[in-house]
Amino acid sequence: MTKKKWFILISSTLITAIAVFAILQLPYFQLNSEQREKEEALREQITPEETENEEETPEESEEVMGDVEEQENTPIAVDEDLENTFEFASEEDVDIVALGDSLTQGVGDDTDQGGYVGILDRTLQVLDTNVHFQNFGKRGNRTDQLLHRLEEEPALAEALEEADMIIITIGANDIMQVLKENIMDLEISYFNEEQTSYEERLHEIFDTIRSLNEDASIYLLGIFNPFKNYFEDIPELDQIVLNWNDIGREIVSENENSTFVPIDDLFDDDAADLFAKDNFHPNYDGYYLMAERILEYFN
Repeated sequence: MTKKKWFILISSTLITAIAVFAILQLPYFQLNSEQREKEEALREQITPEETENEEETPEESEEVMGDVEEQENTPIAVDEDLENTFEFASEEDVDIVALGDSLTQGVGDDTDQGGYVGILDRTLQVLDTNVHFQNFGKRGNRTDQLLHRLEEEPALAEALEEADMIIITIGANDIMQVLKENIMDLEISYFNEEQTSYEERLHEIFDTIRSLNEDASIYLLGIFNPFKNYFEDIPELDQIVLNWNDIGREIVSENENSTFVPIDDLFDDDAADLFAKDNFHPNYDGYYLMAERILEYFN
């Protein structure tokens, strides 16, 4: 082979390798510098530290949580339990299935990188475990629609059967449905009536998932109140969201290997810019806080 051919071969191979690397790193490079720093901080928190003849005391490992501005570039304190959560499969795959509504789909994420699911995916890649995410979030899904999908979507059912961990966001659109149907004549009784049906459907969602997979860890995310951005004149909405979160907690308590992850407090700071332009879905920073909170409960 001539030198020219060798040069062409080596050059094309090098270009291909660079292109593949660039594609694999594309989600990371589409973040701005501040977002990269925040995600790098998360990764550092769950990367085992090497120490020589030295044990960290609980006092040394504790971190004090400040307000959103103080935490913007400061990761949450994730203890060694997170590493232990994935240690059982250090040489195997860990399949994580996320399902539910637009919060799982990542609607509003200005980086277009999958919201909290994308952040968790990029963060957990530092573990000595092959972590794989499948995202079945669908904008607008209510509990009745999610139930239908569980019965009618073979790909979703198959993914749940193989899942080691399952993350669910659902319920906000059930509340929104009541608002839409009764916008001209809103009464608290309408929400109370729907609340009973919501509880029944959420029970059925858990039963259906458990019929497919008895062993997976299930994480049900709570509901926060974005409705006040549109319905400031309905102060009862905070109580409605609180009541529906209590239902989620109760159902989780009745199911083994299940965890309720509260997120409503994350969005209480009116001064923080945590919402997308629609004033309903979180932006990247809002999803980042959600990912932080989920990591706290991954133990």
